Amino acid sequence: MIFPIKFFICNVFLTILLFILLSVRHLMKRQLTPHARYGLWYVFSAALLLPFLPFQNFSRELFYLLASKISHPAFSRQISAAAAENTAPAGTANLWLQDFSTAMNTAPNPWISRFLWGIWIAGGCVAALYLVRNIFRICLLRKHAFPVTKQTEPELYQHYVSCLRKLHIHRSIALYASCQLSSPVSYGLLRPRIIIPRDLDILMTEKEIQYIFLHELQHYRHRDALLNNLSCLLQILYWFNPLIWYGFRQMQKDRELACDSAVMEVIGQENYADYGFTLIRYAKAMKNGMFLSPLSSLGGTKKLIHERITAIANYQRASAKQKIRSGFFLLLSVSIVLCTSPLFMVQASSSTYRLTGRNHEPLDVSTYFEDRNGTFVLYDITADRYQIYNQEMSEQRVSPDSTYKIYCALAALEENLISPSSIQRWDGTPQIYDAWNRDQTLTSAMQNSVNWYFRNLDRQMGLSALSSYFRKFSYGNCDLTGGIENYWAESSLKISPIEQVNVLADLWQNKWNLNPQNIQAVKDSLFLSELSIGTLYGKTGTGNVDGQNCNGWFIGFLENDSKIYCFATNLRDEGTADGSSAAQITIDILNNIL
Repeated sequence: MIFPIKFFICNVFLTILLFILLSVRHLMKRQLTPHARYGLWYVFSAALLLPFLPFQNFSRELFYLLASKISHPAFSRQISAAAAENTAPAGTANLWLQDFSTAMNTAPNPWISRFLWGIWIAGGCVAALYLVRNIFRICLLRKHAFPVTKQTEPELYQHYVSCLRKLHIHRSIALYASCQLSSPVSYGLLRPRIIIPRDLDILMTEKEIQYIFLHELQHYRHRDALLNNLSCLLQILYWFNPLIWYGFRQMQKDRELACDSAVMEVIGQENYADYGFTLIRYAKAMKNGMFLSPLSSLGGTKKLIHERITAIANYQRASAKQKIRSGFFLLLSVSIVLCTSPLFMVQASSSTYRLTGRNHEPLDVSTYFEDRNGTFVLYDITADRYQIYNQEMSEQRVSPDSTYKIYCALAALEENLISPSSIQRWDGTPQIYDAWNRDQTLTSAMQNSVNWYFRNLDRQMGLSALSSYFRKFSYGNCDLTGGIENYWAESSLKISPIEQVNVLADLWQNKWNLNPQNIQAVKDSLFLSELSIGTLYGKTGTGNVDGQNCNGWFIGFLENDSKIYCFATNLRDEGTADGSSAAQITIDILNNIL
């Protein structure tokens, strides 16, 4: 439901990118070739597609450094919560775990999201209908036009074939003539077509006809139909943003200027003036193209015609230095979009993690869940075997909530921010739980799930370093774009129960080649109790939104003789899903299946 909200926020950054592009285009006007200025719009169009891609961009480091400076609740995930749990060792007969959880921020009102969805979809439908109407008009135009062939118009067709040869185009591009046109147009991505006015050969000289054909064929050579169609789609998606519409109007101007430049490279300097006079002579007849249309039209506004004439009058072939400079700025613009792409992303990396190619079997423990919506995953490290209850849910990624603190602590140990016995001083700020209102060691902070302790560690490391560690751990979607404060609590970071046990197994075996003492320190902080079935280590987590518990975790290890098991239990019930319940279900299951 929050897609429209995040999408509108992304538009702020996309508008800034457009401003930068237009500024570069203006300031570097003499340094960039017309083709390079037009090429910038391909880069911008790619940036406009990013919010709709179902994965995060792979280039993140610059973004995390930037986000650490500008992160603010207004730019954080709209749904964020902080969850904390208190764990206390219990006897061998019973394990008692109590959760503390508190909602730090509330989710946006559902009706606001639904309202934005409705407005955005309604506007997009209107724009799409307008595009369909224009496509229908083009189809009618084509239907009532007649083909120009060697048999129907031999002289005109000969001029056309001559231009095809001059541009080394070997594909057969259909040519039509229509009484309903005042200026030539071209369109079609898979089946390109050119339609000219019916009386073109009467009104124009042979040389002028060749100029017109060369211009329209250059649209085909440059694959302008691709960007035309893409721009139509993007204008539908961004119908509410007038600045992006303005950008596409500038794109159309650069398209024609690039096409004029390509024509002049073919006709030679001695014919530049004649080509310019052709535009001047027929400027009145060359009307604007359709609004929101995939057509490439020779015509345009009077202002555009004036700019094109000026460009023709001042045209000079691009030097080698200008071409190199243009290529450099195109590469630079691509790099900027890649580095800042997380600012334009609104989708999570992937909402699921598929368990494929691994030894696993179903486990029927539904009686322990009763009517709760939940899943249980048990992984035997020694046998490399999974037992899974509710596999579909076990593959779905959700927020880790306080279970992330295991890996926050490990990263902090590796960065030497803390040691197993070091004490982090409480600053005296009153906390909602008594257990938080005191100095903390790693063990006490983990057992009492002290939010301020782990938030301090996150701030000291920064988003860039944290991101590097989470990627090293392959921790779910590794998405920290929710902000340094709450990325882990019903926000951007997501992980599935299966991935939880995989990361726990990697931790136990130290597959990341970290300091063994740090691995042991984290294990020790997770110790809960000696049970009849073995030694239990674990961490609970509770997701709370608007005062309602909605996501309950209990993950950990069980040492049983020579065997090591990793487990993860996840509950997802509105109002009743919490870490304590997940822990009790887990203990009951382990006691009965091991």
